[in-house]
Amino acid sequence: MELYEKMSTEQKDRYEMLKAFKISLGDDIQEKETKYYIAFKRLKNFACFEFYPNDGEILVFVKIDPNSIELEEGFTRDVRSIGHFGTGDLEIRIKTDEDPQWA
Repeated sequence: MELYEKMSTEQKDRYEMLKAFKISLGDDIQEKETKYYIAFKRLKNFACFEFYPNDGEILVFVKIDPNSIELEEGFTRDVRSIGHFGTGDLEIRIKTDEDPQWA
């Protein structure tokens, strides 16, 4: 994926940590790369990753009802009415190594 290749080593390491966690959720987890995002699925996608190398961010979209959690400004966002690539109603913005504990 072109955007992944443009990320810094720090961003790639952060993504690889997130990827390892998602894959550890079960033997039936599959990774699917598209032009705009990388999805993780069982029967259907449950998490999608978008990469923004210029901003130093990884956006994670997950199938969680945003009303079921307390949203944190600048970290989580309800995207039900916002167009985006991938699957999910909740956006998680990963900027630092401390952030992935929530993804």
